[in-house]
Amino acid sequence: MANINDDTNKDMPLDEGAELNAEVIHDPEAIFDDLVGDDGLDGIINDNDIVFDCPGCGHGLVINYRGAGLLINCTECNAAVQVPIPDGMELADLDQEPEELQSQIRNLRVALYKAEEHGRELENVVASLKERRTLLEKERIAQLRRMAEIRSACETIMRFNNEITNACNRVIEMIQSESR
Repeated sequence: MANINDDTNKDMPLDEGAELNAEVIHDPEAIFDDLVGDDGLDGIINDNDIVFDCPGCGHGLVINYRGAGLLINCTECNAAVQVPIPDGMELADLDQEPEELQSQIRNLRVALYKAEEHGRELENVVASLKERRTLLEKERIAQLRRMAEIRSACETIMRFNNEITNACNRVIEMIQSESR
């Protein structure tokens, strides 16, 4: 794993959002895509990423070097894990310029707006699902009542059938006793 201060890494951006912070982007979709990592680099480990194992389950974890010292949840066992700080790295190395922080704040506001919008959409879905569930429960109750009526009618038919069978048996017995 390369150290952040290596001369070989000077040409490489320090993080995936470095290009985003260097220019102002007015397209909220592009900003959101950059924040969530929709850049085609999913699954690629960079030289400046921190690679470590979860102490609980041993699952391999990877995080950008800016996550050093943070407390995160393991993606496998969901246990809290502190990201190790690589040798030779100081947390002060992560300090950012005010312009970069302002850009990140703007980007996070856009992401927050999109997340809130998505939350509202999900609330509407939940409301429609609740209405559907209520309707289905009413239909189920009506079906159960109808089934109870049908069962009662079948029991009545079976009772009448038994009475008819008993009456026929008595008639047959009477005919047999008369024919002797």
